[in-house]
Parts: sequence; C-alpha cells; structure tokens
Amino acid sequence: AHRSSRLSHVELAFSPRASYPFTQYTTHRIHTMSALSMTMATRPAVRAAVAPKTSRATRAVTRATPRMDGGIYKEPHHGFSDEIINEVLADFPEAGIADSLEGMILLVAGGYTVLDVRADSEIDFVGNFPKTDQRFKVCSLINASRKYDSEKGEKVYVQTVNEGFKAQIEKMFPDKEARIIVSCSDGRNRAIQALEIMDEMGYVNIVGLKGGYNLWNRQWDSKLRRRNLPGVFKEEYQHGADTCGVHATGAGFENQDAFQYADWRDTVEWLEAAPVAA
Repeated sequence: AHRSSRLSHVELAFSPRASYPFTQYTTHRIHTMSALSMTMATRPAVRAAVAPKTSRATRAVTRATPRMDGGIYKEPHHGFSDEIINEVLADFPEAGIADSLEGMILLVAGGYTVLDVRADSEIDFVGNFPKTDQRFKVCSLINASRKYDSEKGEKVYVQTVNEGFKAQIEKMFPDKEARIIVSCSDGRNRAIQALEIMDEMGYVNIVGLKGGYNLWNRQWDSKLRRRNLPGVFKEEYQHGADTCGVHATGAGFENQDAFQYADWRDTVEWLEAAPVAA
C-alpha cells in the first residue's frame, strides 16, 4: 500500500536509497526509510519538531501524479520499468521527499519542474542543472557573493535574504497546482525553508529533492544521462523493510573509496529566510 499522507518537509531521511548511482532496479521499492534518526542533524532542534502545516493538512488528500508522457517514457536509457515509473507517480506528491531517481521520473514522466533555490554565485562555482532545459528554473532563496575572508584564509559566501522570493515564485509559478521539485545544495536547509514558504503560499504539488543538486549531480550528467562508475550496482526495495539492500558486482565497497565524490553535505551556515522573504 502506498503512503496515505505526505511526509513533513523536515523528514529528509538520508537513507541508503540515494547514496550511490545505481544502474538497476528490482521491481519493489521500499516505503519505510530506516534513517529518520539522521534527519536534519545540522539544523536547529526546533526545525526538527515542525509538523506539516495545518493549512496543508486540511486540504491534503491522497493524490497521485498522472503520467504526462503518454505512457511512453522519453528517456528509455534510464532503464526504469513501467512498474517503477507508475509506483513513483502513485507516491507523489504525497510522499513529500524524492531521491534523485524518483526526481528524474517525476521530471520526465510526471511533468514536474525542478526549482533550484541556490544562490547564483554558488551555482556558478559548484555547478548547475541543465541551463537550456526549461524544466529547470532558478529562484534564489538566499542571495550570496563569494568574497575572500582574510581571517579564514578562504572565500566565503556573503549572504542576504532574497526579500522578493515570494513575488518571484508567484510570477514563475502562477498556478498553485504547478508540480515543483525544490532543490538546494544538499536538500537539508534552504530547500526545507523554501518548501515551508511555498506550502504557506498555497502550493499543493511541491516535493523536496533529497541530497539536492550535490546528489543529483552524482547520479545524472548535464544531458540527463546516468553517470557511469566502476561496477554494476542494483538497489533492492522491499515493502515494509527496515533497511535497503545494496548489492554490487564488479566493484566491492572496499574498493569504492577510489571513485567516491567529496562529501555531498553542504557545510555553509545559510541564513534563515523567513519571515523576511516576502
């Protein structure tokens, strides 16, 4: 059975589901995440206690995302079966948080747009979602410029809250039924803030991207192709399971350090936008 209510925006459980790029699925997906204890470890405790807004609870119903691709997945090289595609679409937007694999399905088959709320200078420095693809949009929650800090001996982000965030979002997405995946650097800070703001604004089809751009970029390249790493991996999803099994052939976990990316977690202390962003 699918989850009947969407997760709180703060329930960003970084389970093993999106830890590595996988090239194969089994036909079952896990619906219980085992890493809720890791949720928002770097955020204030009060944030972890935030429940879904009453406004959303009163209007929320069990909903599924209809297929917008005519039943023909436009990126068959991703390797998703129709069963997996339909399961993901049935879960969202109620599930609330999508990993990079689910996010791609929502983008391609579900008609979602990815909203990147990172700062422009950060995007220029770290990397960007496909710029020419109209399904990806940018609206910075926190404006920032990179400047050298002589005391720290490195460049840091000088930050200000984007006070026009709400107005810019409403201009970008005038339809409150728009399907939107919200992403920041790692999904643990600004994306949550943006989801909360947009929830209060009345947007009903909003989903957070677990791991943000950093984990998305590990899974997908600029042309939305899977990135190839040594070995062949598959992730086993089982309903009601406590953990998610990861199996590899051709490359054991003991050999993965050689091709690991840098830590995907963003260590920058970003400003709190609310209630300034109006």
